[in-house]
Amino acid sequence: MPRKPETMPTAARTVARDRTAPLLFSTGVVLALALAGMAWLGDLYAHVRSFVLLFVVASGAYAVAVAAVVRHPVVEPRVLRGVLAAAVLFRLILLPTTPSLSTDVYRYAWDGRLAVAGVSPYRHPPNAPDLATLRDPVLYPRLNHPDWLTVYPPGAQLLFAGIAWLRPGSVGPFKMVVAAFDLLTLALLLGWLRAVGRPPAWALLYAWHPLVVVELAGSAHLDAVVFATSVGALWAASRGRETWAGALVGLGALVKLSPALLLAAVVRRRPWHALGACGAVVLAGYALYLRDGPAVLGSLPRYVAEEEWNPAIRGILELLLAPFGPGGLRAARLLPLAALGVVTVAVAWGARDRPVAERGRSVVGAWLLLTPSLFPWYPLWMVPILAVAPAWPWLYLSCAGALTYLVFAEPVWRIPAWVVAVEFVPFAIGLALGGRCRPGRVGRSSR
Repeated sequence: MPRKPETMPTAARTVARDRTAPLLFSTGVVLALALAGMAWLGDLYAHVRSFVLLFVVASGAYAVAVAAVVRHPVVEPRVLRGVLAAAVLFRLILLPTTPSLSTDVYRYAWDGRLAVAGVSPYRHPPNAPDLATLRDPVLYPRLNHPDWLTVYPPGAQLLFAGIAWLRPGSVGPFKMVVAAFDLLTLALLLGWLRAVGRPPAWALLYAWHPLVVVELAGSAHLDAVVFATSVGALWAASRGRETWAGALVGLGALVKLSPALLLAAVVRRRPWHALGACGAVVLAGYALYLRDGPAVLGSLPRYVAEEEWNPAIRGILELLLAPFGPGGLRAARLLPLAALGVVTVAVAWGARDRPVAERGRSVVGAWLLLTPSLFPWYPLWMVPILAVAPAWPWLYLSCAGALTYLVFAEPVWRIPAWVVAVEFVPFAIGLALGGRCRPGRVGRSSR
């Protein structure tokens, strides 16, 4: 009997694609309603339990949308336009709200105010007597660590100064600038996806991520700038333009130091081109603050030595090495740094034939697991990379970090043990099982 043509798999894929649009519409509505509920709550710090409940609902809808897009990535152009329009709508819902889960944006505005006044934020902490005339009832009471110098590098300070010069004493312009970089990241991600032959609809993994919307449109975290430079660097590296990739890594490192780790992911055939471009950009940025000398580090050494929040591997090491006294605790701090260096070198020199996105995922993942402070918005650096190289465990961790905000509802400033378990145990199991997303077959229209 002759073999029948394989029409059923094609028909099944067509049916699955036909169901994708209504499914995305439904999940998009749930996401919008959850975000609208957060906006209605107002002060999320004061209503943190309600916020977490709404966030869990939003994350469930997001997971369904991601599964649909990854498994059936062939979507019509009108569906992609709908995905992007919904992403803009999500951000517009939270953009008018006042940041309440984090006070970082107030420090941005304060540093900008100092720069406009001709005062170096690397020389005077906010509570310095010399700055008494610059304090106000809006910014100063909301500053975290008022006895610390700034920890932000020169690139961030230039951005703060420019925004403060246009509109001093207000966080609104900072939110607008962060939103602009957020959308720039999305645009660059679409270009990167097309460059490496991935479905453009996979941009949904970043565009609809509920914590991305909360932390950028809601809390205005500076990390939006890092996301844009990182995606640009990885895109350039995917096309073999290592000089451009290195320069973009340098720009990111001038805003936050951690993006320098991406050098390991972008160096390939001409490593000195990337290293030289990155070094030139960083040196040019720091040269603008040459008059501050070593003080240009601000309180960064103090941050590295003292700050600790929701650590992964370092927290485990501290428990294991605590019986060895102060020496054991020092080892718990140093071993993760050494391990991060080993991973970075291994990715840079031993994995050059791997795709750029996978190399970037390895470096950023190592940093997330080994950093002493894993704030909820830190794992979001991984999300645009996951849009190109999806992996379920990392997507889970990028959402689960929001649960740590429940510390605001605790009588003692400590993350509940059950939150840590929910955050890391499923992630570790998924990582052990090699939980990569298994994409469906990509049709010709989405190549």
